[in-house]
Amino acid sequence: MPATLLPGEALDEAGAVDATPRAMAGSATGIAVHGDYTLINLSQPDGRKASVHRWVRDPAILEETARTYVEVTDFTQMAARLPEHRVILLGGKVGTGRRTTAEMLLWQVAGIDRVAGVEPVHADVTAAELAGTDNLLLRGYGTVLELPPNAKVTIGTLRAFERLARDHKAHLVILHDRTDPPGPELMPYGAAYLPPSTENVLRRHLLRMLAREQRCVGDCPNCHGGCRTAFVDRCLANGQVQAELAADPRPVQIVGLATALAGWSGVDSDLGAALGGLLSRRRAFVARLLKTANSPRQDEKEEDPQAAPRRQAFQIAYAAFDEHPLADVFDAAELLLTILRAVEVGTEHQTRVVFDGGVEQMLRAPDGEGQFTAAEVLEQPRRARLAHPELLTDVLDVVWHDFDGGRRPLLHWLEQLVISGRDAVRQRAAYLAGWLARYDFDEVWAVLIRNWAADERGTIRQAAAWALHIAATDKTLLARIRVRVRNWVRSGSPRLHDTAARAYGTLLGLAVAEESLAELRTLASRDDLNNSAAVARTLITLYDPPEPYQNAAAPAATWRTLVTWHGENLYRLRVHATRGFLLLARRNGVPPYDGWPLLLTSTAGFTPAGHELVALWQTTLTDPTTAHRAWLELRTWLRLADDDPDLAGRVQDLVCRILVGPVAVRGRFYLHSWRSQSSTAGRLLGMPWGVPTETTRQQGEAV
Repeated sequence: MPATLLPGEALDEAGAVDATPRAMAGSATGIAVHGDYTLINLSQPDGRKASVHRWVRDPAILEETARTYVEVTDFTQMAARLPEHRVILLGGKVGTGRRTTAEMLLWQVAGIDRVAGVEPVHADVTAAELAGTDNLLLRGYGTVLELPPNAKVTIGTLRAFERLARDHKAHLVILHDRTDPPGPELMPYGAAYLPPSTENVLRRHLLRMLAREQRCVGDCPNCHGGCRTAFVDRCLANGQVQAELAADPRPVQIVGLATALAGWSGVDSDLGAALGGLLSRRRAFVARLLKTANSPRQDEKEEDPQAAPRRQAFQIAYAAFDEHPLADVFDAAELLLTILRAVEVGTEHQTRVVFDGGVEQMLRAPDGEGQFTAAEVLEQPRRARLAHPELLTDVLDVVWHDFDGGRRPLLHWLEQLVISGRDAVRQRAAYLAGWLARYDFDEVWAVLIRNWAADERGTIRQAAAWALHIAATDKTLLARIRVRVRNWVRSGSPRLHDTAARAYGTLLGLAVAEESLAELRTLASRDDLNNSAAVARTLITLYDPPEPYQNAAAPAATWRTLVTWHGENLYRLRVHATRGFLLLARRNGVPPYDGWPLLLTSTAGFTPAGHELVALWQTTLTDPTTAHRAWLELRTWLRLADDDPDLAGRVQDLVCRILVGPVAVRGRFYLHSWRSQSSTAGRLLGMPWGVPTETTRQQGEAV
């Protein structure tokens, strides 16, 4: 049963009632005790009342905490200063491990069984009021005092706390919600708090959790725990785990990550499920962030009537344009705010505050709940940096599913960004539309993608292809997307034909490469794409896709398509083949052959046959639509060969086989022009061309 004390009574260190009269600036008007926690109602001399929670830390809990504690910088110096000055002011944000550090310090100076804590119940209690309360500290104990957010601390207040601590033969560590180091005016009490290494925190907690469960995480006949260290090393080397560490480096979040990893089977495919709890917590954080933005303070409402929608618009834009310059974020946020305002009141007119709360104010997260933005990076121009890349999709998920009136404004916003934005903004907006299509494919298709695909502007048609690129990452949508793009191929619209060719140059085409190449032949055989490079560019993507899709490359099938089209009677097919070949000829290989042309190296285990390379070069060098650019590209190959003897041998052999018939006449002219710029060109002038015979070999030697 809670014990109610009379005015002037208090609890002694053993928890018994001590009715000894005390002289105090403030008095305890009532104390309710329950377990280790005590609610103390303090009365100030001016009649104001304040309540604080006090607790005494269980020694067993402190012992367990010590097993996972990672000592912070200056811990030794703080432990030496605390007995001398009795008070340390420790700055740091909630969740950074500052309380644990304070308890470890007090354990050292007061003893493991004499560590207590005090926290005000009400946020309007000042540090000066607490310093003037005699019953705040337990005699002989070390106490952690957590000040309310934004509490002001002066040197006078700290000296009052020191007097109070000395009177009670106590020690006090005050937790102050600030990140900047204390100024010289707060010395000798102030101490800067630097959180410990994130990897060390994860290592200590994960090892302890595994040891506590006596879990074997290897194939050990007689497990003695050695497998646990290897398991932790593997976790720390994992890219997904590193991303989680970087996203929210606060120890309180790292403990959650350690708990998730302690339940991981060790099978890579199970890691996503093991981290599922973290993903749901991150989404819940985003939901609270956006809903908190809709509840501005009264002073914000008075200064800016649109404070709530402005903050929400900026948060959505900041997430949507992660890694983009802040200028893009500002423009996108202003556009979204205009749309939200028009939906709400039926007009685009809005009141604009020139100087609002600033970026930090609009992106602030609820205290202690997580991080929305990454640490500030010194860069120009400044860019949006999310604490975790997945926050982008979390924001989309929350806006789409948690706000019933947000869908149409969001789609209209993306449409306007695609129409009026610069190239990088247009691409990101199209990608976002593709991600929303994963939530509701039919709605996004009807409102955005279908209209973009039929637009007269190529840039807008490309946006439709980009949207399908992201939508195709959902394998359950792949069949539906394939059917609709095939319908574009079979339609009578040249615009839809062009969009289909672009769409096959995305993840959609890589997922069904053979089908894509067959549909590309249908598109290339039509005359409405004669002036379009979409088919050629798609062929290049299928042969040599960008990172991270290189595992889906189809170089053999794509090369066979180029060779087949090259031999077709239909001239426009041969034109598309030479365009595609020329684009491929411009590509460089990958290390260690990054100084070589891609076509002379292996791609996904495939290397073009020499005689087919010769035939395609000859056609490309003589076709009127590609000849000029092809000769310039051949000169680039010769220059690359100047600096690499191994490459020089291959290029010289290839060019000698290319320069036959009509190509040889033009080739001799160009080689004479290039020999002052390229030693390989000079050597080729003295070599036999075509199929080597005794006569040509002698002629080459004579030259």
